[in-house]
Amino acid sequence: MENGIYFFGQAGWQWVAEVDYAINYQANDLTSPDSLELSYTNQFNLPNTLAIQKILEHAEQLDAGGQHPYKLIPARIIEDEETIFDGRAELKGFQGIWKVVIYENHRGLFDSLGEKSIRDLDLSRLDHPWTLDEINARAGATEGVCYPILDYGTVSEGIVPQDAIFPSVFVRDVVAQSLQEEGYKPVGAWLEDPLFKAMVLPFCEAEPVSRDQNWVDARRARVTLADASTIDLVNRGLNRIQPFSIDNRDPFFYDGKTDNYNPTLFQYKADTAMRLRVVAFQEFVAHVHLGAPEVMLIIEVNGSNVHQGYWSKTLYNTSILVEKRDRIEVDTSVLLKKDDVVKIRLTVRKRTNIAQYQVKIFQTSEYAYASFEPDPIVYTGDKWLVARNLPDLKCSLLLKAIAFQMSGWFNIDNQRKTVELIKLTDLTNNRVNAVDWSAKVEESEAPEVQFRIEPYAQKNYVKYKEQDGVDKGYGDGVIRCENTAQSTETALFELPFSATMPSTRQVGDFGSPLLIETRTIIGKGDTIQINKNSTSPRIILVEPTKTFEVATQILDINGNIKPATVTLTGCWFARRENSIVTNENNFSLAFSPVPGQVSEVPLIGRYFGGLKRVLRRPRVFIPSLYLRPVDMATLNPNLPIRLKNVRIGDIEIAGGYFYLNRVNNYQSGKTCTGVLIAF
Repeated sequence: MENGIYFFGQAGWQWVAEVDYAINYQANDLTSPDSLELSYTNQFNLPNTLAIQKILEHAEQLDAGGQHPYKLIPARIIEDEETIFDGRAELKGFQGIWKVVIYENHRGLFDSLGEKSIRDLDLSRLDHPWTLDEINARAGATEGVCYPILDYGTVSEGIVPQDAIFPSVFVRDVVAQSLQEEGYKPVGAWLEDPLFKAMVLPFCEAEPVSRDQNWVDARRARVTLADASTIDLVNRGLNRIQPFSIDNRDPFFYDGKTDNYNPTLFQYKADTAMRLRVVAFQEFVAHVHLGAPEVMLIIEVNGSNVHQGYWSKTLYNTSILVEKRDRIEVDTSVLLKKDDVVKIRLTVRKRTNIAQYQVKIFQTSEYAYASFEPDPIVYTGDKWLVARNLPDLKCSLLLKAIAFQMSGWFNIDNQRKTVELIKLTDLTNNRVNAVDWSAKVEESEAPEVQFRIEPYAQKNYVKYKEQDGVDKGYGDGVIRCENTAQSTETALFELPFSATMPSTRQVGDFGSPLLIETRTIIGKGDTIQINKNSTSPRIILVEPTKTFEVATQILDINGNIKPATVTLTGCWFARRENSIVTNENNFSLAFSPVPGQVSEVPLIGRYFGGLKRVLRRPRVFIPSLYLRPVDMATLNPNLPIRLKNVRIGDIEIAGGYFYLNRVNNYQSGKTCTGVLIAF
């Protein structure tokens, strides 16, 4: 293949031009611990040849209508038959020539995942009815969905209310689905890490819902009558569909974007299955002198009465000097299938065989209206939509959080379409497979040695997100670096999750559940009130081999509260309850031990040995290197670099191992600079 840059277009890989480039290669920059940095080239220029014009569909023209230059283009740089760079090109501008920057393929994957919430993933295979039978069926689950023992603020006397038993989703399933939808799959030992396999995302919202607010707003309608004269009924009846024909009088009367309400047919038609809250009222005046009339306001679904409001009086409002107004109303929710039709019917008729009365029906927007609003809340017995009720978290942010927790980074293989988490500790322990670069060091150019690594300080804090109700600093940790003249402390990163503390309440044989307080109870008895609020995303651990029968309460078909039991899974965040301790789960999500944590190994102890080794005596070695195209094509930043019997000026290295942090300004046939961090 000819040397130069290639773009992937409709005809496959096509040579574009020879380029004067300088590649900066970087897998994971230890000097930027709060991000997953990407490799990239310096900006270079491309001539506007006929070949590039064809590939880019003349994107330089102001009236061009194609996808370029707004889309990253698959690109490769070839030298001596070796692919030394495989990534994506970004067109930065045009001034007779194209100004181009090329990124590693990480950029394309993480850009895509950065735009997608985990709520947008297709996890429909995990959806299930929210019933006790289905909850019991998931006791001890090791994938998909499980139901941990959690206190959402309503546990009382060991009883967990049925409508506060929420599912959690295994992180492994969410990660796999997010990568699969981009054409990748996770691989490697991290997938079998017991801590990673135990990680789940619990429900953290005020209410479980089936749809978002935009979907609801598009289907809402509030309608009223066109102003007309009052209907005066004297000893006679009325039977009509309420002619609510006004749906466009802002801001009080409207019909959403989907136009579910038809003001000509006076009906609401469901465009999809939903639970619809229907509210309607009608004001009237009634004088009853003998017998009794009755007034009914009826909600009809496909012509059948599903709910009604009722009014009937005898010897009522008999004075002609006083007109007492009455109001009949309905307020209920109905389950609809696609294309079901809802109408409001008003009837007036005799209730007794003999009746003398006068009923006046007012026909203005002040005295009659109806509203139709989809109810997105999921109730017990409904289908639980798993993805929709996950935390509102970007897929890329979830992946980064996992990498931060495990002190690692992601290796993306774009040929095999795989993603692997590489832990720094595993790299520093892998000396046996180190790559010897001793012969690649250019001994004629003096290297630089630095004795501190930015931004690490003497105390380096790793944190969870602060949240009301969680003790400040709970679950956080500190990584110390005594041998540095840097500032005394710094924050390395903060996770998008909050830590989770144990509840003060007890649940049966399990002990103290974790507290995710989305509900607070005010008052008692008939005055009890439950306030519901969402909280920040959480991540917890479950032990599938430890399940417990827990007391709950259900409503029977008559609406009476009855005791019941449900089987839930044991869980923890930092300190395990004695009831779920095993020989295999002695780990914790706290970075450093929390009060009462004894045998659980915190995250720093489990995963940050490599970083602690690097920081024990910080040394950054920056030599000049002579790398061939084959070296760049086979570069593996996930293996240590070894230097042995190297002498450059005053620097002698009898034998040392390094983390390859960066390669700067690589050009074929020239020396470049390497940034090697000793460990």
